[in-house]
Amino acid sequence: MNRKVDFPQSALPLGGELLSQLQQFEAKELYWLSGYASGLADAKGESAAQQAENNVSSPVTAQPMPAQRRVIKKKVVKPVALSTQVLYASQSGNSQKVAESLHQSLGQKGLKANLASVADFKPAKLKDQQVILMVAATHGEGEPPDDAIDFHEVVLGKRAPKLTGSKHAVLSLGDSSYEFFCQTGKDFDKAFSQAGSQALLAREDLDVDFEAQADAWILKVVEKVSALASQGETVEVEELVDVEVNDTYVDGDVQVTDESTQANSVPEVVYDKDNPFTATILGNQKITGRGSSKHINHIEISLEGSGITYQPGDSLGIWPKNNAASVEMILKLAELTGEEELEYKGKTASIRKLLSERLEITLLNKGFIQSYAEIVANHSLKTIAEENFAEFAANNQVIDVLNIAPTKLTAEQLVNLLKPIKPRMYSIASSLSATPDEVHLTVGLKVAENQNGERFGAASHFLIDSLKEDDQVLVFVEANRHFKLPDDQRPVIMIGPGTGIAPFRSFLQERQESEADSDSWLFFGNPHFNTDFLYQTELQDFLKDKTLSKLDVAFSRDQHEKIYVQDRLRENAEELWKWIDQDGAAIYVCGDMSRMAKDVEAELLKTFIEQGSLNQDQAKDYLKSLKKTNRYQRDVY
Repeated sequence: MNRKVDFPQSALPLGGELLSQLQQFEAKELYWLSGYASGLADAKGESAAQQAENNVSSPVTAQPMPAQRRVIKKKVVKPVALSTQVLYASQSGNSQKVAESLHQSLGQKGLKANLASVADFKPAKLKDQQVILMVAATHGEGEPPDDAIDFHEVVLGKRAPKLTGSKHAVLSLGDSSYEFFCQTGKDFDKAFSQAGSQALLAREDLDVDFEAQADAWILKVVEKVSALASQGETVEVEELVDVEVNDTYVDGDVQVTDESTQANSVPEVVYDKDNPFTATILGNQKITGRGSSKHINHIEISLEGSGITYQPGDSLGIWPKNNAASVEMILKLAELTGEEELEYKGKTASIRKLLSERLEITLLNKGFIQSYAEIVANHSLKTIAEENFAEFAANNQVIDVLNIAPTKLTAEQLVNLLKPIKPRMYSIASSLSATPDEVHLTVGLKVAENQNGERFGAASHFLIDSLKEDDQVLVFVEANRHFKLPDDQRPVIMIGPGTGIAPFRSFLQERQESEADSDSWLFFGNPHFNTDFLYQTELQDFLKDKTLSKLDVAFSRDQHEKIYVQDRLRENAEELWKWIDQDGAAIYVCGDMSRMAKDVEAELLKTFIEQGSLNQDQAKDYLKSLKKTNRYQRDVY
């Protein structure tokens, strides 16, 4: 509630006549004025009864009023704005967030810049930019994100625009456990330089724990762009400037806060990677049968009280804990007791706790092998890092590297060798509409064998073997804007063998809840019908109520000749082409990136050629057009 304020006229920089005129203005007019006028506007519209109600009988001390302000015109010299473009090539959204933060930081320094996804930016316009700032993620095996394919092809090809006189800076985001670490960013940086642009600062390649380094990079970029702007042309302009006129104190005023603006509500908690929600396990059940070559569990997790929401196609992040036996073996090989304490990211903890919860010990990266090889002076480890990393990393872990050349390490040495543990992302296998306050996962136990024994994936082993009903796990949702059901009622084709069925269970639940009336077609595959038909009963129910129009399955080892989902695509090529070309169906692929996804894409191209009478280049262009219009989306790993 507002109170009327009596300003001593002697304290005001206005004459009595003008003051009298101002008092006739409406409140909405007075709000355009500064300082004193704002206070007067607050007083408008209140009755004497309201004022009396707010009077305080006890003596009131003098209260300071805000300094009076006035807006005046002033000539200032300002630099001519540089033509600056911030671009991002993002798959999961991380690069977009960094680019948005960079764009905001530039604006806060008064530096004008445009922001765009490379999907919405024509490469030819690069030549018009004085400064090009790129944040790029790498997808799959060194591939650009789906929405960056065309842009990547142009700037690396013969039609790349000339960038003489431009300056650029590239930030690459990637995962060092993959062989082609940050390849897309490296490609863009090289392409810009070859086109004639000069590096504003050296490219930086960041791993999964990129946040702090990305913030530091943003500061350096803003500083460099500021320096460029200050060296350029200037122009004298008139600006409206808010200046302080005088300080005024008013006796007898009581500050009353409007109830509608009282800050007594608890801010909404936002759960994310850095602030995960402590969720409870509702159920954890194996869904492959006895004798199956796969160990797959269906896991249900409560989100009650979190306020977390998600959409079909999104992913759930899990913060895993490393296997205790592996931790103890690493300590033994490094000749550590596990009780050694040290500071890590501002907190003190034992090396055992850090190895269990904070450090990556299952996914290898070249940097770790190279650094450890230098410590132990081992030639075979150097060879692995330089020539055989991908093959070695597929079924070996930190413990196996230490096994090759064991040596005594200090706790600090071991910590400095290892990367921070990263959350594992799982495609959500439920619809929030169908399962309120819950999220479901379909998790396959990742296991490999080498000369030292079995090696398990950190998160899959943690989820399947460590968590039981009522146990807790740290989770967060990560939106996947590149894997979403269509907004319209077009048909959908879903290709998801193995645990790749997870998001399609979510899709089908959502379609059932929304009573979608367009057709849907699912291709599912696994080794055996009897032991590996995941969600069989549910899929049959979806068929019965027409949520699912068609179901084609491929159980690869139930007959002499192996049959996979791509074989089922080939058998249905004619109808598949009709769904895609005539009916405008959207295609979704989820599952293994290195084999299945490539084979499926090859089969789709073959279908386009044979059924659509296209040549190889036309088929590739057709597939590109499907990607650009979000009619071909992949969630591969």
